[in-house]
Amino acid sequence: VDEKLYGVTRLPDLSALLDSFESDWSGFVHRLTNMRKAILNANRDGMLLDITGDGVVLDGAMESAKVFLMDRLPLDVGKKPPPTPDFRSVPHPWIDAARKDMNAKDAVQDEGIVVSTQVAYVGQGGRIYDVGEKVSGSTSVVSHYLTTGYMWDTVRAKMGAYGAYSSFSSSDGVVTLYTYRDPNSPDDTLKAFDGAADDILTATSSALIQDNNAAITTAVIGTIGSLDGSAKSAESAGWTALIRWLRGESAKSRQRWRDEVLNTKVDDFTDFENRLKSWRKSSIAIVASQSAFDDLSSKGMKLSLVKAQRI
Repeated sequence: VDEKLYGVTRLPDLSALLDSFESDWSGFVHRLTNMRKAILNANRDGMLLDITGDGVVLDGAMESAKVFLMDRLPLDVGKKPPPTPDFRSVPHPWIDAARKDMNAKDAVQDEGIVVSTQVAYVGQGGRIYDVGEKVSGSTSVVSHYLTTGYMWDTVRAKMGAYGAYSSFSSSDGVVTLYTYRDPNSPDDTLKAFDGAADDILTATSSALIQDNNAAITTAVIGTIGSLDGSAKSAESAGWTALIRWLRGESAKSRQRWRDEVLNTKVDDFTDFENRLKSWRKSSIAIVASQSAFDDLSSKGMKLSLVKAQRI
């Protein structure tokens, strides 16, 4: 979904939309009208209105908000819409079509995006947890340790990349290593990525157990800092609360994750290292110049190339 909305494959769709806007205004308006009808004819029970404010403001606004959603929005004459399911417990009707489209057009592959640049942006990711497998909060500690340790020391400080990071998504079990404004040949950066798991293995028998596990404590503190962050604005707090509600994320589950972060042990690093060495469906994505890809091709690396285009 992110790729469809914000990725490079979205550019042709936006270009076609712009052509429609300029060459077929009446058709464009017709599409907008149909979108409006779809929204207005939807079941009112399925509409969400996210409001953020203090208790007094919300208490005073709730009745007016309910009247607005249920009675004030215009309703096109037509058949009564079906009740809205709870899509946290049943599949959304878009899912099947999205999966078919994803498998047909966006199968897991090594990809290169050609742009005019003197640096590169290199990413490699893969699944280390299967669907339905329990993910511990300790994974975020290890990922943080990789970013501030190996990725910083090796890829950023020694190799000169402006940014080097490790990211782990607990929702899909995918870990990603990536760089930003990287002056190195992408294949050298990928070789450095290959050393990440070995670095964790070495650390479990040396750095992580020194000074009463001080390195783990530092990683835990950094992870908790990332979870808490700075004080949120009202807008950010409201948006975060809405996303948590849509996901069905409870305070209990967040506390469980936090407890697992605080109780991270050396064994958790070892487990992450073993998973990282055998990650599944790993793929590579590189943003670089045409000459950089020509060099990679001469070295035997096969990538599916996409040329970024201006709209």
